[in-house]
Amino acid sequence: MEIWLNEIWRGFIRLGMQPLLYWSILLLFLISVRRMKQERKRFGTRVYDIFTEGRSTWKISLISGLFLSLFLIGAGVVLPYEFFLLVAAVSILFSLPLKLRLLSPVYTVGVTIVFLYFLPWIPEGEVPESFISNLTSVSLPALAILMSLLFIIEGIILTKTSSRRTFPERIVSSRGKKIGQHRVKKIALIPMASLFPSGMIEPLAPWWPVFDIAGSAYGIVVFPILLGYEWIARAQSPKFSAITLGKQTIGIAVLTMFTAAASIYIPLLSIIAVGIAAVGRIIIYMLHKSREKSKPYFTQDHRGVRILGTIPGSPADEMDLLPGELIVKVNGIPVKSVHEFYEALQINRAFTKVEVRDFRGENRFEQRAMYEGDHHQLGLLFVEEASYESAAL
Repeated sequence: MEIWLNEIWRGFIRLGMQPLLYWSILLLFLISVRRMKQERKRFGTRVYDIFTEGRSTWKISLISGLFLSLFLIGAGVVLPYEFFLLVAAVSILFSLPLKLRLLSPVYTVGVTIVFLYFLPWIPEGEVPESFISNLTSVSLPALAILMSLLFIIEGIILTKTSSRRTFPERIVSSRGKKIGQHRVKKIALIPMASLFPSGMIEPLAPWWPVFDIAGSAYGIVVFPILLGYEWIARAQSPKFSAITLGKQTIGIAVLTMFTAAASIYIPLLSIIAVGIAAVGRIIIYMLHKSREKSKPYFTQDHRGVRILGTIPGSPADEMDLLPGELIVKVNGIPVKSVHEFYEALQINRAFTKVEVRDFRGENRFEQRAMYEGDHHQLGLLFVEEASYESAAL
């Protein structure tokens, strides 16, 4: 037990040696700053705080990291330091465009698997021999299973998307009309532990390790995996869109996992598993794009005023007004435009009562007393919002 505890402690120290850890922090900062600049340009105010793209993921990241660590250590997967450098290089390369869609494990871990599969065919002298020998010892079936599990986690995070944590945008359609859309994006850093070919841990049983390279002693290393996704919801509610995408992702990931598990007996299936995941993700994206070609969801509606977004901590946020819902009355007065909404809001500045139609087509009432210092105009964002922007500026 003392040896294991000592190696676990050393594993966390080795986490500080991973370049991907520091790049993920910088990447999150760059993405957040760029998004806040766009929000100020579109709405005249910042909507979400910095680092929002990475919030609400730490719990599932830690739980997932623990589960994956048990799999890697329990199966005896030994990963050399060269592997972590390769994954970091691929992840950093794919994240340079600042598009979180490319940080799916299908791409980062999948490309790593393909590279390792064809590594023995690299001409001698192109890559240091020690680098090649350490990487060729990595189990491709184990990596294929790991990719599948990470793909499932991506789908789970998608299904847990909150309507309050998608990012509203105001754009001009191909017909020159202002419409709204939501960018569903998230970045997560999953810390995992695996065996490392250096340390004092001896094999515990004849079946352990299963995927192991030859060796007599192992240590533990904690390393990060950067996971991200990014989609646009324009023709449907961002919440429903995320749930649909998440379920489809999990379905493809489960099929990939069965193929990856079979690669333990037929190694070629590890590459086929990568192909299934990549093709499946492309199909999911194409189906989503086809759904997005229908009528825009966030646009003017003759029945009321469609909510594009709410600013966190504002009266609208506290009143539980959600993006996509339709405001039909304010202070008892029917409203069909943003201008009418603002006029009705001024009737009673001390108390506001809103009748809103939810996603099921049912009306409900929300009300709140207004206090000095409350966000201007409830903190609601609309596709057409000239009056609000003028006041905010």
